[in-house]
Amino acid sequence: MSESARSTGRSLDLQRRLVAYKTYAAWQEVPHVAYQYEPDATDFWVEFQALRNEFRGRGLSLSVNTILLKAAALALAEAPILNASFAYEPERQDGTIHFHDEINLGVPWLLPDGGMITLTVFDSGNQSLAEISSQVEKIRKKVERTDFQRLFRATALMKPGDPWEDDGGLSPMDITGSTATVSNIGSICRSPGQFSLLEILPPQVFALGISAMQEKPGVFVNEAGEKALGIRKYLPMCLAFDHRVLDFSDLVPFLSRLDRLFQNPKEIHSW
Repeated sequence: MSESARSTGRSLDLQRRLVAYKTYAAWQEVPHVAYQYEPDATDFWVEFQALRNEFRGRGLSLSVNTILLKAAALALAEAPILNASFAYEPERQDGTIHFHDEINLGVPWLLPDGGMITLTVFDSGNQSLAEISSQVEKIRKKVERTDFQRLFRATALMKPGDPWEDDGGLSPMDITGSTATVSNIGSICRSPGQFSLLEILPPQVFALGISAMQEKPGVFVNEAGEKALGIRKYLPMCLAFDHRVLDFSDLVPFLSRLDRLFQNPKEIHSW
């Protein structure tokens, strides 16, 4: 083989090594099952636009991602087993499910260098939209101040209880403290594709993937109460769960809560 034809190798950086380790564990350990959910979000989008204008009038920002994080947290509260951790012992053919009091959502975050990392929005179930939005903005500022080499090294080497010197940036808890994952690729990619499956990061048992909103023909009930055909906005979602812990029936309360939201989206004004 000529010198010019030889391929060159490259070692993974710390961020990629961390992602590789976590996703390798996900696919080695977890039997994934996925369900595609695609609600009609036309009316929801109208209410979101109105609420965003209200927030602007108060000097606050509001993104659709914040709304969907709150929606996911409310739905998780209806299905607590989705907001759990699982430890399995294959030798004993047994395991332990740990239910969490708080709903801490892991959110994949695009970094300045183009990489991604999952960061935690804490206690999303008990926080208002304004509080979640404020927490997301604080995360954004912490990302700007973070020494990622230090963060990734500490995350790999630190043990529970080890001290962490706060330098104003992210801490290991910010990337390890989530109880369920919500990945909104629609916030960074407007292509008409959608998630078909996504990894569950153990010990979590559930992940939600949200794709970009899409317009296509659909049947709806018009103001006269009659069925009609028109261009509607749909929001594709993928719900992935750990089949060791869950059956599809465990998703039903989660889906029912989202159904109620998209059928009556005016409720977001009370969030």
